[in-house]
Amino acid sequence: MKNISILHRQFMVFLKRELQDSGLSPAEFLYLGTLYEQDGITQDELAREHCIDKAATARTLQHMERIGLVERRQDAADRRAKQVWLTPKAYQYQHLQQEIQDKWQTAMHQQLPPVDAAVFHDVLLHMVSRAKDINDG
Repeated sequence: MKNISILHRQFMVFLKRELQDSGLSPAEFLYLGTLYEQDGITQDELAREHCIDKAATARTLQHMERIGLVERRQDAADRRAKQVWLTPKAYQYQHLQQEIQDKWQTAMHQQLPPVDAAVFHDVLLHMVSRAKDINDG
């Protein structure tokens, strides 16, 4: 567990350094990455996806809305839920998001056989799924 914690902290240091000129926070950057793949998901789904509490997610999205990156709209199917939609301004960061993701992945896979990287990815997904099951169930 210590190594997973270290890896997470090092990733946050890397993200802060890479984002310093963009004006984005690491949380905003991560939410944008999810929204590029799932534009229109609800605020609660976004919080669950990242295992971040609803209040922190709401604060981050409120800031992203103020700076023009997202719009939050009431979900037609569930009036209590808010869907999160990217604005055209948000797409300015899509290339940066991909570039940073590729840079991190390349660095992490350096000197690691591709089969080991694939196995690690699968094991990590399994562990995340199990952890979510344990804590949500």
